[in-house]
Amino acid sequence: MPTWPTSTKASTSNVDSGSDKPRLAREDIKQNIENTNAIIDTLHISSPADQNVLVYNASNARFELASQQFQECLLEVSNSVVSSNDLLAIDSKISDTQNICTIESNGHFTLIDGTYLIWIWTKDGTALTTASNISMSSQDLIDITGDPSSGGEATALGQVGTEVVDGLVAFGKIIVGSGNRDGTFRMKHSVSFRGGATSGQITNETFLRILKVA
Repeated sequence: MPTWPTSTKASTSNVDSGSDKPRLAREDIKQNIENTNAIIDTLHISSPADQNVLVYNASNARFELASQQFQECLLEVSNSVVSSNDLLAIDSKISDTQNICTIESNGHFTLIDGTYLIWIWTKDGTALTTASNISMSSQDLIDITGDPSSGGEATALGQVGTEVVDGLVAFGKIIVGSGNRDGTFRMKHSVSFRGGATSGQITNETFLRILKVA
């Protein structure tokens, strides 16, 4: 392994004046060449591309280019719920700098192959009270293509516990790719009715933070 030249800096005492003699600077010039070569050998940056990062490889004792490890997408969900089991459309991508997510015209979205951590949180929901005949019950992330072991539509990430009016709805890991999830998803919002009501409307905001970790 080349040694990073922290402790072998060349002196400038023989090159900082017009009267200095080049022959006396020879040792310092050689040291600078050796230091530069050590840096070149330690930082292996041959063909960098957008979003690359440097990662240390202990097997050959140098830093090498690699794709950015963590990629993130933030989605906003349309939550105008009018029936007991509404299918929610993805309104927009708030951010997706590495293009890991694609929103389809029907409000579904797809993810590229990889391992993801997903947070779903909501705000300004309607609680189940006597003043309201409709309230949020649950919000789930649905895999359109379903569980690979059984086929059909399946819940990829479900809400745990009672209704959430403001706060974290669900958190979990999903894997997209061959033998796992196929990568096409939608949101489903279930509601509760009371007082004999069979319809109503809730308008709130739900967000998905999707972090690709592998």
